[in-house]
Amino acid sequence: MVPVMHRRFLATLAMSWTLAVPAWAQSSPGVAPPGGAIGGERPTYTERALTSTPMDGAIRQRHWAPGLNQGYVPQGLTFVRGTLFVGTYRSTEAQTNRGPARIFAVDPNSGAVIGGFDLPAAIGHADGLAATPDGGLLFLADNSRTLHAFDLPRSLQAGMAVAVGDPRSLEKDPALGSNFLAFDGRLLWFGRYSRDDSAARLIAADPAVLFGGSSNNNARPFRTAEAVRSLPLPFHAQGATFDAAGALWISTSNGRMGKLHRIDTRTGAVLAQHDAMAGLEDLARGSDGLLWAVGEAGSQRWNSWATFFPLLFSFDPALLK
Repeated sequence: MVPVMHRRFLATLAMSWTLAVPAWAQSSPGVAPPGGAIGGERPTYTERALTSTPMDGAIRQRHWAPGLNQGYVPQGLTFVRGTLFVGTYRSTEAQTNRGPARIFAVDPNSGAVIGGFDLPAAIGHADGLAATPDGGLLFLADNSRTLHAFDLPRSLQAGMAVAVGDPRSLEKDPALGSNFLAFDGRLLWFGRYSRDDSAARLIAADPAVLFGGSSNNNARPFRTAEAVRSLPLPFHAQGATFDAAGALWISTSNGRMGKLHRIDTRTGAVLAQHDAMAGLEDLARGSDGLLWAVGEAGSQRWNSWATFFPLLFSFDPALLK
């Protein structure tokens, strides 16, 4: 049974969608690039060829990540109402970890940018994205240990983020972090990127608890004890999504390696693990059952890495090696 506070919180989303249906939800989809060509805007700062990856046999569509030529680094990803949304921040220097952040709306067929909006200056690293199924609300994880909720239709119309409630910070607990998130229709799942320790946890929390309380409540950091579920988390976690069967997938990567993990959300056990490309970031589920992913290797910030794969791409998880 869905808690009353959760029902009231999500009810506001349906109202916002009814009042303001954005152009991206009404437009016709673009034509897919012919013959396996890569959609979107090709990088002009390099002529490097794409790197072969362990996922190549499972990949279906490929598009250049949005904003590459403007110096944006792709991070967060979600798919809602037939549109891909990519969270980015601007940086062209390896030592610069934060910068002006923006959400791009991308046509999944053509790779064309069809909309977007700027994020508040306090958000400098739009790590993870998730959305409610009706497209009313966009959740965002910034790596400053803060979670945000935005009215997606109004943000797209205004060209700048329109917040729903106050941002929610996380207490300074090694178990907690805001480097990725996913929404299962009831709970938000989020966690911390960790390099070499086992303290980081996969957290599930009610969004009404995170964002639906009073301003005084939201001003208090979210505590581990408020989690509905707390589970072990793989090292180097970068992104997450639920597949059509309800299984949770988590991407892990750094500049040298990448992997995909299918996670048991009752125990945290890794049910399957597959090799992927270095620089693999967030994941999303498409409307056709395929999963989508985005990579940062080969963005201007990370163009010195051996791997060059700054793409938005769909893949069939059944075909992963």
